[in-house]
Amino acid sequence: MTNRRVVIVSVAAFIAIAGLVLTLSPHNMRRLQAGFLGIISPFLKTGSTLEKKYRDFREGLQTLEQLERQNKTLLVANKELSATNQTLRGLEAENNRLRNALGYKERAVFTLVPARIIARDASTWYNSVTIDRGSLDGLKEDMPVLTEEGLVGKTNVVSEHSATVILLTDENCRVAANVENSREQGIAQGERTSSTAMPQVSLNFLSKTANLKSGQKVHTSGVGGVFPAGVLVGAVREFKMRELDGQASILPAVDLTTLEDVFVVTSDRK
Repeated sequence: MTNRRVVIVSVAAFIAIAGLVLTLSPHNMRRLQAGFLGIISPFLKTGSTLEKKYRDFREGLQTLEQLERQNKTLLVANKELSATNQTLRGLEAENNRLRNALGYKERAVFTLVPARIIARDASTWYNSVTIDRGSLDGLKEDMPVLTEEGLVGKTNVVSEHSATVILLTDENCRVAANVENSREQGIAQGERTSSTAMPQVSLNFLSKTANLKSGQKVHTSGVGGVFPAGVLVGAVREFKMRELDGQASILPAVDLTTLEDVFVVTSDRK
């Protein structure tokens, strides 16, 4: 059958069906419509279900994207809060430290000039530091340097706006000191070391019979005119007898590894 014949037959069939439909009574027409809807309704239902599933799937994807964006936002906010919390903790610690230092300055029996450490060489970490005060602030060589916890060292080279401080752990810093609850006096001094470890501070020229105990406090004696009497140097760790005298190792009162702020004693308070 040629294409032309197919077309003619299809048109004739359509005309016949149309004519048949037109001749049907209203009752038969409704029955025909009902039958047609019964045939195609499964397909309509399937299409509707698929459309709903597709719509739900798209809504689900949008919800996941929203959750992912919210999660990223919350992660960023959490990191910001953590950083802020750390900053606040640091500020609180700084505030407490400065408050304690200020209280000590008010109670001190000598005139103190506050200074901040501005430089420290890794090769001389336990020997010296540089502070931001100098001759224009009244500083001179061989002035005691301390914190509210105890002795730090003494000034050495002083310029107009800065000064070098020799630390207690340096062998060139010699401090006349005495031991509490005893009549023992000696010279506290750092020991020379070639390593990066913190040098040991020793109290030398003690009597062989001193028999000092661990934990006894060591204070400046005021002898020599550089360091005022009564400043805490540290505490005895161990005592030993040598051939001619006794010697005690000392744990410094000030943690010299974490210094930030110090005071320079410029004169006795009137």
